[in-house]
Amino acid sequence: MPSTFFGLDIGKSGLYAASVGLSTAAHNISNENTKGYSRQQINQTARSAADVYARYGQVGTGTEVTGIERIRDKYYDSKYRYNNAKQNEQSSKYTYNLQIEDYFNEMKEKGFTTQYNEIFSAFQELNGSPEDITIRTEVLNAAQSMADYMNDVQTKLTKLQQESNLDVSNCVDRINTYTEQIATLTKQINIVELAGGTANDLRDQRDLALDKLSAIVPVDVTETKYGTNKVDYIVKAGEFVLVNNNDNRELTVVSRENKNNANDVVGLYDIYYYYDENTKTGTRFDVQAMNLGGQLRGTLDIRDGNNGDANAAKPVNYKGISYYINEIQDFKKAIADAFNAVQTSGINLKGESSANTDFFKITDTGVLEVNKDLMKDPSLLATTDKPLQDGVSDASLVSKFLDIRDAKILDNSSATQYLEGIVGEVAVSTQKAKVFESNYQNIVKTIDTERMSISGVDSDEETMSLEKYQEAYSLCSRIISVMSECYSKLINETGV
Repeated sequence: MPSTFFGLDIGKSGLYAASVGLSTAAHNISNENTKGYSRQQINQTARSAADVYARYGQVGTGTEVTGIERIRDKYYDSKYRYNNAKQNEQSSKYTYNLQIEDYFNEMKEKGFTTQYNEIFSAFQELNGSPEDITIRTEVLNAAQSMADYMNDVQTKLTKLQQESNLDVSNCVDRINTYTEQIATLTKQINIVELAGGTANDLRDQRDLALDKLSAIVPVDVTETKYGTNKVDYIVKAGEFVLVNNNDNRELTVVSRENKNNANDVVGLYDIYYYYDENTKTGTRFDVQAMNLGGQLRGTLDIRDGNNGDANAAKPVNYKGISYYINEIQDFKKAIADAFNAVQTSGINLKGESSANTDFFKITDTGVLEVNKDLMKDPSLLATTDKPLQDGVSDASLVSKFLDIRDAKILDNSSATQYLEGIVGEVAVSTQKAKVFESNYQNIVKTIDTERMSISGVDSDEETMSLEKYQEAYSLCSRIISVMSECYSKLINETGV
C-alpha cells in the first residue's frame, strides 16, 4: 500500500516537471535571436505505477521529466550545408569575375581602343610627312601609351591573382579554426553526455561551426552512438577526415616551387592534408580534383583556372585569372609581331635597313614596350621599303602599318575583335556566376526557412508553453495544499 503522504509526492513531481517546463520555455524565449540556437522541449512521462495490492490493482505515482531535447532535423542540416557550399563557391567567382570584367570593360571603352586608335592617327599624319621627327615621336609615344595600358591591365590581373592567393590562405586558416572548435566542442559534449547529461547548447554551437565550415568546403558528418552513451563523431571533406572525435587535422599551405602557368605569380599556394618539411612531399588536399564546392573551390578556380591543371592540352574547364593573363600576353605578342614584321622589312630615315631594329620588345617579365633605340632616335623608324632618293624619305611602308589596325593578327581576329572576344568571355563567366549565386542563395534561404520552422523559437508558441506550465504549476500547488489540509485533519483531529 502507498505511503500515507503519497499524494504530496505526486504533487511534488508535478511541481518539479512544471518548473522544468517553465525554465525550458524561458530559455527558448531568451535565445529567440541567438544564431544557431535550436528550440528545446522537455520529455515528460508518467512515473511507474505503484502496486497497492487492492482490487483496483495499481495507482499512479505522478510524473517525471526524462530529458530535455533540442528540436533539430539532420536532413535539413545536410541540405543546407551542401547548398551553402555551392552558393559561396559562386559568390567568390562572381566577386572576382566582376573585378576582371571591370578591367576589360575599361580597357575596351576608354583604354585600349583609344590608345590603339591614336597610334594609327599618328601614322596617318606621318604618311604625309615621313621625315618629320616630331610626328615620328608622336607615333612612338602613342605606341608606348598603348603598351603601358596593356601592361597596366596585366599588372591589375596579377595583383588580383595575389589577392586570391591570400584568400586561399585565409580560407585554410578558417577551416583549421572551425575544425579545432568542432573538436573541442565534441570533447566537451562527450564529457557531459557520458555522465548522463544532455549537451544541447554545446551541440548547437558545434552545428553552427559546421554551418560556417560548409561555406568554405562541403563536409559530411557521421555520428555513431553506442549503448554506453559513447559517440563517434567524424567530419570529412571528400575523402579526408578533418575531425575525428576530439582531434582535428590542420591543413597546410605550401608555396609552389614550379609554376602551373608561365605567367603565374611566384609562390602560389598548394594545400596539403599532410606535408613533410624535410622531404618536401605530402598528400594534397585538392578540392578541384575531388570536385568539391565552397568558397575555397571558387577562389582556386579563379586563381588558377583550368581546374588547376597545368596541362595546356586539356580543355579549359574554367577561365580563371591565369587564363586571362595568358590571353593578354598572347595579345601583346601578336601586336608586337605585327608591328615588328613591318618595321624590320623597311629602311629607316638614315637610309639603313631596319631588319635588326624591332618596333616592340617584350621583356623577360612579359612587359611590352617600344624599342628603346627608337625612343632615343625616332629616325630609326622605318617608313619605306625603298632606298632614299635625293635624301627624301618615302612613306610607302606607312600603309602597311595602317593595315595592322584591321588585320587578322590573332585567332583570325583583329586586335579590336580579339579584345571584344575576351570581354565577352569575361561577361559570360560573370553572368553565369551571378545567376548561379542567386539561384543557390534562394535555395539556401528556402531550406533555412524550413529548418527554422522546425528548430527556430516561436515567441507565440513559447508564450503558450509558459501559460501551460504556469497553470500546471498552480494546479500542482493546489494539489499539495489540498493534501496538506487532508493530512492536517487526519493528524490533528483524528484519534484521541
